[in-house]
Amino acid sequence: MSELRVPTVAMNTEILCADGRSFRGRVFVPALASRHSGPMRLEEWLNEPPQFFPFLPDDADSPVLMNKREVLVMTFAAPLPDEEGAEPEVPHRRVAVECEARRLEGVLVIDMPAHLSRVLDCLNRPQMFLTLQDESRNHLIQKERITRVVEIPEV
Repeated sequence: MSELRVPTVAMNTEILCADGRSFRGRVFVPALASRHSGPMRLEEWLNEPPQFFPFLPDDADSPVLMNKREVLVMTFAAPLPDEEGAEPEVPHRRVAVECEARRLEGVLVIDMPAHLSRVLDCLNRPQMFLTLQDESRNHLIQKERITRVVEIPEV
């Protein structure tokens, strides 16, 4: 039966739930992505349609099933830059995102067509989670739980 399993890569994450509980552990993303080389990116995986996903808490021997709608923020180490060369410059905005009692600040990369380069356009995309980059970490924030987004002027 093991030949029917999809090969996966474990990724360390911290999950903050809407009820205030926080969990550290691992999620398992497919080892091969369909749109690019290498493993599926965590933001691609979390924005896939299934509502539940397996999560292995650091203090447990077996995984639990998590409901995406109850995930407020999933935080993980930012991937290292591509070694094949510099990525093209894409528009980005420094923002503060408020959701529930949390406020997260970081960079929102707007990798969209030029006529859709506003923060508003990025927020209105159909994906369930928004990616906010914060130095060495990325935060996946559930958009339904965002109450306010404020652009921070660059200095």
